[in-house]
Amino acid sequence: MRKPLQTYYLRKLINTLVDASLTSPSLAEMVHHHLQVEWIRGRRLSQYRIFDSREVYWELSVIDAHGYTDLLYQQGLALLAIAVNGALVAPSDEERAKQLFPSRAFRTCPYCGQRFHSWLDYYGHYQLDHLLEHQRRKAI
Repeated sequence: MRKPLQTYYLRKLINTLVDASLTSPSLAEMVHHHLQVEWIRGRRLSQYRIFDSREVYWELSVIDAHGYTDLLYQQGLALLAIAVNGALVAPSDEERAKQLFPSRAFRTCPYCGQRFHSWLDYYGHYQLDHLLEHQRRKAI
């Protein structure tokens, strides 16, 4: 699928995908293996590709990229790699995010306010402490 976006909507999409992979399978989980994400900077636009050795699953073209710094798109790349891989995220993906967001927590839990600096820690906390608790309450 190919989709042109403005940077504002790209940011919203990436954050929505990251949050959605807490409770829904990520794209990588659906195809049962880790996916690669690359960012290509063009003169007027930037492009993200999500792929594996056999096919390209998704291409996003950012049409207003000339107005933003490379750092913003590198941060987007780091978060997009986490979002599309979910529980199958690679340590290198998490390390890239830590380097690009050195003084910020990856996510703050909306339920208890605890801050997490890695996706897998946040994912595990949510799955074990909040999702299981919610499921237990529903069962009663």
